[in-house]
Amino acid sequence: MNLARSLVAPLLLLPPLMSFASFQPSQWSTTLETTGIGDFYRPDDALVLSVSQVVAPESRPLIRLELDNIDVTEVVVWESAKLRYRPIRPLSTGEHELRLMYYGDDGSAEELGHWIFEVRQNALFKRISVESNSELTINQRLAEHNMSGPNDYNADGFSQWFAELHADQIHLEATGELAYANRPEQGITGERLDMPQFSLLAETERMRIAAGDQSMGRESLIMDGYQQRGLHGELALETFESTFQLFGMSGNRELTIDGGLGLSDPDNRIVGGRWESRWQLGDDSEIELSFSYLTGGISEPDAGSWSSTPTTRVNDGHAWNAVIDGFFLERRLRMCWEHATSRYDFDGRDFGFDAVTDTAWSALMALDPEPTDWETPLDWQIGAEAQKVGTFYRSLAHSNLPSDLEMRRIYASANRDKWYWDTSYTLEEDNLDNFAAYATTETRRWNMQLGYDNYETPDSGSILDILGKPSISLSMDRVDRQDIRTPTGYLPNDTRVEGIQASAAFQQDDWYWSVELGTQRFNDYSNWQPDTDTHNLGWQLGLNMLENYGLTLGWQASQTRYRDGGERIDQQIFSLGGNAQLIPDRLSATLNLSLNQNNAEDDPFFPQRDESLYVSSQLDWRIRKPRNDRAGLDLSLSYSGNTLRDRLYGQDPFNENQVWLVLRTTLPTAYPGGMQ
Repeated sequence: MNLARSLVAPLLLLPPLMSFASFQPSQWSTTLETTGIGDFYRPDDALVLSVSQVVAPESRPLIRLELDNIDVTEVVVWESAKLRYRPIRPLSTGEHELRLMYYGDDGSAEELGHWIFEVRQNALFKRISVESNSELTINQRLAEHNMSGPNDYNADGFSQWFAELHADQIHLEATGELAYANRPEQGITGERLDMPQFSLLAETERMRIAAGDQSMGRESLIMDGYQQRGLHGELALETFESTFQLFGMSGNRELTIDGGLGLSDPDNRIVGGRWESRWQLGDDSEIELSFSYLTGGISEPDAGSWSSTPTTRVNDGHAWNAVIDGFFLERRLRMCWEHATSRYDFDGRDFGFDAVTDTAWSALMALDPEPTDWETPLDWQIGAEAQKVGTFYRSLAHSNLPSDLEMRRIYASANRDKWYWDTSYTLEEDNLDNFAAYATTETRRWNMQLGYDNYETPDSGSILDILGKPSISLSMDRVDRQDIRTPTGYLPNDTRVEGIQASAAFQQDDWYWSVELGTQRFNDYSNWQPDTDTHNLGWQLGLNMLENYGLTLGWQASQTRYRDGGERIDQQIFSLGGNAQLIPDRLSATLNLSLNQNNAEDDPFFPQRDESLYVSSQLDWRIRKPRNDRAGLDLSLSYSGNTLRDRLYGQDPFNENQVWLVLRTTLPTAYPGGMQ
């Protein structure tokens, strides 16, 4: 019996010994253990893999764990039949990919396990995050000479924050910015403490409601697409894949927090709506149709009044547009057309004249075909657009749109390997209603640009190995303005401006240099203005020395010559700059000098000859580096001075300079902290 036991015991140890001696990946099975709180993982949870057999220590280097295609094996802890990985930083919320691989000594590779898992904050919210950045700056002027401007002491600060809650059915966001200035007149809104910007957002799969500062709609003939204060709601409908939007916004772009949503003033409010629908025409074509309408008023003081209490005028109006936008040929051909009509009271409500109705339209066609199948593909695009805005067209939500103008433009661009090229030609005409008191002028604009960029490491011993990685460009342009009709008693517009510019920049690891030159020719065929030629030349050199020191040198020269009389205007600018990390990440210094020389003694309109020397320097001491939930502290000492010398009339030099001490504290905050 004892003899039998002595023979059986070694046989029982044989399987595990064989597993140590001969690791067989194909016989392995691996399981990703759950956390016990649901079918998700929290950002800081450890990932534990249970394995079916024990792996000998000498075989473990052949097994690699990859998280989102990044090898994290170095921080994996091996246990008897488990692999444990705890993220160095909390994982970001969302889906992640985990893969366990075996790489044999013979170069073979085999996947031992593959998992897609979700990371979320908790069972209720997929993601909870709060981020903010607050900064307070205190400025004290220690000395000054002949300087005017801000007070010797001033302080300002801001705090920007962002919060997000993302659940399975709803997404919430909130942003805001607080601004502080110790003197109200220096504040953004004229207040000592205010919230110049804020926004709140709530959205589901089919609904979206936003309040505060936001972009109310797409850029079009009736809306500029800029940020406005107001309220916006959107509902997605299943019918024709359409959406319906309602919005209300303030006509005043600069509101304090007391202004709320900017909708309380009926004389300074714009309301409207937008309907949009999409149709899929097969797999590669889509048509989008939209209709928008807005109405309201904007109030502003009468700019033509000299009274200390000018009359406030309320400009009422409304506008609507219709847009059809189509994408064809696998979305490589775009065709878009828009029509808009406005009615606007230019002189203001109750000031005598009625509101005026006018129209505008625009059209666009753009083709972006597949790159050629050459060995080095050519990618090219062409397009054409036209726009006509009536003389009295004006939308309350797009007051900056140029009116009384018709424009037609064609353009093309291409790039191949490291080369790129683009060109365009534009034709414009104004005074569309042929008002006899104004000139009707036609403007033609043409430009072309050719460039070469190479960011690859050049071949050793080549000319580019010496010069550096190149970035070269050549551009040409011409603008012609000519009157089609000139009113009696006025000189006609008949001018041409044409120019050519060339630049070349070369980059090495520790230095760079660039040169640019150009010329511009001005002709006035009506002989009202003098014809001139302007030439410019410049270069710049930058050096990075010993990793912590940098030096820049630059020179620019410009000369303008009157073609008939030969008079000249010369200007030169010499610049020198330097920076140094005296103690890396702790103490740094910068110095900049600029000498500007002007020589225009022969100028028949404004003779002058002078030079100015501008000097600035700054010493920055980082007392404490900012970290999450821990304020940083920086102290700066700066000097700036300017000396002006007149070389024509012999006036005494004029000097001005000042010294400032600046204390700045910065506090970044993030919850749940850094993620990977």
